Parts: sequence; structure tokens; C-alpha cells
Amino acid sequence: MLQKNNMSICITKKSHALWCGIFLMIVLIIVDQLVKWFVLQSPSIETFCNYGIAMSVMLPPLIFILVWGGIMIAVVYFWIKNLGEQFLIQFPLILILAGGLSNLFDRVYYGCVVDYVPFLNISHFNFADVCITVGAGLVLWQSLFEKQKQK
Repeated sequence: MLQKNNMSICITKKSHALWCGIFLMIVLIIVDQLVKWFVLQSPSIETFCNYGIAMSVMLPPLIFILVWGGIMIAVVYFWIKNLGEQFLIQFPLILILAGGLSNLFDRVYYGCVVDYVPFLNISHFNFADVCITVGAGLVLWQSLFEKQKQK
């Protein structure tokens, strides 16, 4: 059940919040994968195979798996913990999960993350990276805002 509460939408049942979040994640993953598919089909768009993490920084495979897995477990934990809260609290976590899972799909399917947007002549990124970055920025913003609210 949705209800309007102080200019923000709250999903009152945790199961509804969970399914809405999963649905949104699936939509974001599909959008990312469709964009990558179209980019890979286009002869005029240059793509890059990123074997590393952000900014193409390389990590040993075990360290990468531990870092990625740890981050994803933490994000899932905080998302589940905040189910039933305002959607704006859950949304950044959903963005991070969708981006992380879509890039994981790339690693499994292509052997690397498909990047296609140049960034300052030093790296490249994709829609999933944007989801992760915006989600992380919103989490940071929310944590700073909450600290100011508590003072």
C-alpha cells in the first residue's frame, strides 16, 4: 500500500517495498544491458573492456571478489534494514545494487565491464557506473543530512 506522507512516498509493507525495489533493480539492469548491447552493435561508438574497478584500477582477483562482495553484502543489509522507510532512503541503495549487479553480469558474460563514455581522457564509464556513483553520492548526502538533523 502506498501513502503520501510529507511530500514523499512511503511503502508501508516491507514485502511491497522489497518487491518494488527488486522490480526497479531489474528495470535498471535491463536498461544498462540494452544500452550496452546497442553500443556494442554500433560501429561508430568505441567501447572499452574494463578489467579493473573504478578508473580501471586493477586488483588481484581475490581482493576484487572480497571488496565487491563485502560492499554488496553491506548494501543489501542496509537496504533490508530500511525496508518500509521512505523510498528516498531506499533508492540510493537500489541504484548501487543495480549498477553492481549489472557490471557483475558484464564480467561473467563478456569477461570484463563494457564501458563506452570517455571521462577526462583517463577512463571510461557506463550507465551502471552512473547508478553506482549517484547512489553512493545520495547515501553520503543522506548521512550528512541526518547528522545535521540530529544536532
